[in-house]
Amino acid sequence: MNKPGVVVITGAGGGLGAALANIYAAQGVTLGLVGRDEVKLRRVADDCRAKGANTEILLADVTTPEIEEVLRAFDAAHPIDLLIANAGVTSGISPLDGLEPWDTARRAAETNFMGALRTIGPVAGLMAARGHGQIAGIGSLAGLVPLPFSPAYSASKAGLETYVLALRHLLAPKGVRLSVVILGYVETDMSRRLSGPKPFLITPAEAAMKIRSGLARNKARITHPVVFAVGIRCLNILPEWLVRLILPAFAFTISR
Repeated sequence: MNKPGVVVITGAGGGLGAALANIYAAQGVTLGLVGRDEVKLRRVADDCRAKGANTEILLADVTTPEIEEVLRAFDAAHPIDLLIANAGVTSGISPLDGLEPWDTARRAAETNFMGALRTIGPVAGLMAARGHGQIAGIGSLAGLVPLPFSPAYSASKAGLETYVLALRHLLAPKGVRLSVVILGYVETDMSRRLSGPKPFLITPAEAAMKIRSGLARNKARITHPVVFAVGIRCLNILPEWLVRLILPAFAFTISR
């Protein structure tokens, strides 16, 4: 499999996005780093340029139509080989009343699902017209089962997984490969806002290596940790009363 020459990553200002940018940065690679915080993006861009990558900062919010224009313009100058739709936010119940605040729920849906669609849709069409390309959507283990302590986040990631895998089947005949990345806990600012157990926690660099390896093999689902994912999927076939007994062991709240 040829290595991608042009890579675009959303949510590239820190955490997993920055780790992905650094792992793909190399001589001969052009990186498009998408995000809203120019200061953070410049830090990541400097690290990537030090590795020899041609790096461009793309200031855009994935929840607005602006992202579509930015990606199309970048692709016109640098046809995208690999797009990683990584931008995302978390959502969960409040420690104050045990309910999910509406504003964080709405933001999770707009960023994690609609933002991913705004990112993936236009680029997928451009890749299909060229007859090649690869796209990854960053999902979550939370999308594998309805989580009562994170309803909107769980729903947004489930929707993203369904969308990406549906496009995988639709666009395979046109030479476009799509994968969904199903991760557990990654040590980022987002995960630090969550109180509760974080089994199988990994660093952004470790997650980035697993993602690059899975994409090189064109895996439909790039999952970590596999054993945890299997256990979570089993919850969907257990009786509801039993699921209600099990889920509280993994519950978390989110700090505002």
